Amino acid sequence: MKIKTLISAAFMLTGCTINETLVHDPELNLMFQPEMYMHVSQEGTVRFPTEENFAVRAWMLPQNVSWNEGIGHAIEYMPLSEAYSREVTITDSDTRIAAKDTLWGTSETLLWPSSNDNLTFLAYAPFGAECNCDIENGISFHSDILLRQEDILFTEPQADRHKIEDGWVVPLQFSHALCKVNFRIKNRVPEREEILIRRIAISSAYTKGHFSSFRTPQWIQEGTPAEILFFEGESPTDNLPTDIGSGLMMIPQKLDTRITLDYDYQTSGGARLPMHQQTSVINTELEAGHSYTYTLSVGIDDVKLMQEIIGDIFE
Repeated sequence: MKIKTLISAAFMLTGCTINETLVHDPELNLMFQPEMYMHVSQEGTVRFPTEENFAVRAWMLPQNVSWNEGIGHAIEYMPLSEAYSREVTITDSDTRIAAKDTLWGTSETLLWPSSNDNLTFLAYAPFGAECNCDIENGISFHSDILLRQEDILFTEPQADRHKIEDGWVVPLQFSHALCKVNFRIKNRVPEREEILIRRIAISSAYTKGHFSSFRTPQWIQEGTPAEILFFEGESPTDNLPTDIGSGLMMIPQKLDTRITLDYDYQTSGGARLPMHQQTSVINTELEAGHSYTYTLSVGIDDVKLMQEIIGDIFE
């Protein structure tokens, strides 16, 4: 779509009309089009949920000064604000054909600055998350997965945006800060025998950490590794892999641990024998934005890791 088409649509949103005095420095609404980056899937990105709001902040620099060069002198243009979705109508200025789309904007109508200036944006989601957003650390927060299972999305700086050259709608690509671990179970027992899963745990992993999007590495683990409980209850098994539990968000880290299972082995005669077994050592680098599904094969007196599937968190 041509730039003049977007400008025309922006005037429709602000209630203005085009005239000669605004051709080179028009008044344009500041709006956003967020997406979520898929780390593994070949689709690249998926649309941000329309029911979700996010937090966004913007800084201003003269057009001839880049973000990397002038970050220390950037002036806040938009304080941390909540952006929510709304349906807008965009009209092509040539064909006059109107089309509806969903974009995000702040609660107050905010316009772009003068065409002499650029804006740089940082954002995170959900809006209510306990995150900091500044030019020193980017998006930063502390996580304790045992206290709160909250997926945090963040953006890298969307830098040096100009309202005419880049368009009045700002694309925001969100990435996941955490990862997710899931389990599937199958049994290796004769038809008249049964295995009931009682408990699944990762024996040792970090549960706390601090994240900063401007830091390398972005995650710094805190505290000491501890057992992480994934399932506790009673779940029957089959000779085909079956999902068990809902999985957990985890802090990205290097796993060097075993998976512990407690289960009951029920014989064909009706006797139920409690078992406590561990897998061999798992060595996996858990990376942000990935999901890890471990398929375990449970026998009468042993547990084997059959498969590790790496995918996107929300495939």
